[in-house]
Amino acid sequence: MASSDSRKNGLLVAYDALAAPGTAVNLVADLLEEGFLRHSPLGGEVLLFEHRGRALGRTLTGGDGRALISFTPKRVGVETVSVRLAESRRVAAQEATAGIFVWDRRRPIVIVSAKALMPLPRKPAVDLPLPRSGATLQNPDGGAVHALAAVAKRVHVLYVIAGDRLELPEVRRWVNGYRLPPGPVFLLKPGPAGLSYEVDRRRQEGWTNIRGGLVVAADEAKALVEKGLKAVVPPTASSQEKWPEKAVTAKDWTEVARHLAS
Repeated sequence: MASSDSRKNGLLVAYDALAAPGTAVNLVADLLEEGFLRHSPLGGEVLLFEHRGRALGRTLTGGDGRALISFTPKRVGVETVSVRLAESRRVAAQEATAGIFVWDRRRPIVIVSAKALMPLPRKPAVDLPLPRSGATLQNPDGGAVHALAAVAKRVHVLYVIAGDRLELPEVRRWVNGYRLPPGPVFLLKPGPAGLSYEVDRRRQEGWTNIRGGLVVAADEAKALVEKGLKAVVPPTASSQEKWPEKAVTAKDWTEVARHLAS
């Protein structure tokens, strides 16, 4: 076998999953080659999925570097799945983890844009993606944590970000570190229709109880309003955005909590 020094450095990305008890869900992971500007997919490698120390199965990455396996959770709650690379002659990668959020479909869901919880930058700037893995995200705004804690007593919270998949572990640590309500973190597709696609995807999976969401940009608000959902604009949002007429602009975080929970 070749020495580890001759192997490529790989990156494993595991994705959170949303499921209902007794319903099968696909657990997904990507294996990528570590690079400075580009992360090429690594196909033909075996990934091992584990849950509570037990093997769920092993599967081969395709040409896009992606591997998936089916899993059926039995009860409501939050589970953790780990993904690791089987012994390989050409790639080395650290283990990755993701959450399986098993929810009762009857409880409403609100979608929260991670950026909507952060204070506005002091200088007007080009809208940049969230920092790459290893960088530090801004602290949540003053009342955001308390507001979401109040909201989570009545609804489930689902987080979304627009950026790179390598940012997902950092955003999960950010959510946990500031004790925000637990919820899956999903990556939006690039472009103004990203949130619209996310809503359609969840509805197709049977999550028809999405109530609305907390948005950070006008295109996100528009996506929710056009689907008959409530779009709440937080006090952290830019006044330069052209918000849809039906969007709710909150003056403070108490008002945010009231609109999201009602």
